Amino acid sequence: MSKSKQIFSFFKNKFALFCFAGLVACSSTDTGIRSGLPNSGTPSGVEKVLSPNPKGEVIGNGPVRVALLVPTSIPGGAAAVAKEIRNGAAMAMSDFGQNRIQLVIKDTAGQAAVAQTKAGEAAAEGASLILGPLFAANVSAASGAAQPAALPMLAFSTDTSVARRGVYLFSYTPQADTKRIIGYAASRGSRTITAFVPKNAEGAVRERSFREAAGRAGVTTNIVQYDRTPQGIQAAAQQAVQTVNASDTIYVPEGGPVPPVILGALKNAGVNLSGKTILGSGTWESVKTSDPLLQNALYPGRDVSAFNGFATRYQSQFGARPGVQAGLAYDAVTLAAELSRINGAANPYPRTSLESNRGYRGVNGAFRIRSDGTTDRGLAIYKIQGGRGTLIEGAISSFSGS
Repeated sequence: MSKSKQIFSFFKNKFALFCFAGLVACSSTDTGIRSGLPNSGTPSGVEKVLSPNPKGEVIGNGPVRVALLVPTSIPGGAAAVAKEIRNGAAMAMSDFGQNRIQLVIKDTAGQAAVAQTKAGEAAAEGASLILGPLFAANVSAASGAAQPAALPMLAFSTDTSVARRGVYLFSYTPQADTKRIIGYAASRGSRTITAFVPKNAEGAVRERSFREAAGRAGVTTNIVQYDRTPQGIQAAAQQAVQTVNASDTIYVPEGGPVPPVILGALKNAGVNLSGKTILGSGTWESVKTSDPLLQNALYPGRDVSAFNGFATRYQSQFGARPGVQAGLAYDAVTLAAELSRINGAANPYPRTSLESNRGYRGVNGAFRIRSDGTTDRGLAIYKIQGGRGTLIEGAISSFSGS
């Protein structure tokens, strides 16, 4: 997911916060939150008693406690993601949350049992909202302690099997970006699409999403599965020659080095790629777009106009370019801080606010939390030209309420 380095004015004045809270047009005459953010009116219940000395890193001193469950001590690449989540959350606290909420960061170590314990700990300490965890199994386990305590969760997993009302996935999902790119391709003339998916759990999710999206768009589908090895991809390409030749579009949702390998294998097997539409997924932010085989390929992604300013500030503060998870954490904490301000400490996160049909806008663009536990997100369409992704259709900037 490539980005430029421009400082976005969202972070330069407090007025822009109102645009975050309500997805409506903002003008210089606005004096506060517009109707995009439903006000819960008189809060119900009583303000939670916050236990002293909560366990974990504590940021802020507001009257509402929010727990962030993140695997800070996990080994491997996930540790870097955990660090980004923590840092993005800390930035939001510095910008908006210091006097509105108290953020308590708890280490799950990436283990489901620990995540459940930490969620129960957060409930006992008086938390009103849980952000995280990161992994699906941890989300499922943590919800077992959070839901009996009526604690809503905004989790960062992409596995929609663990989503439900009260357990909201704040992330980007394979279903959403598949729907976006297949719908776009169909509107531009794609009629027969061959999809290459790996033989694993991710591939199964992508296949289901692809079939659903293609069915809605009236597109004929072909599925080619491959083992994630050079030999496995070569074998799949050779077996798919006739199918691909009869298709006008090729869909390769896996990111990293895989797309050019699959296309190269098809070319070597005798497929004429000229004139065929090549589609990718949101994971193509990790693809080396300079490969000539990817020229003119299309893929969905975030509209990064707001993220770029956030990324510049993040890099200045932490010395590294952030990924999408840092932006998600920033938006989650900003939302938590603003809802607590609007709704009050006694009932800061009612469903009417969390599930606002009008949605919200943050550094990752427009989003809307749904009652089924998933999050709608505005996605742009990019076309690879001159070795880089070029925006050709922007993401929506707001959602219309029902």
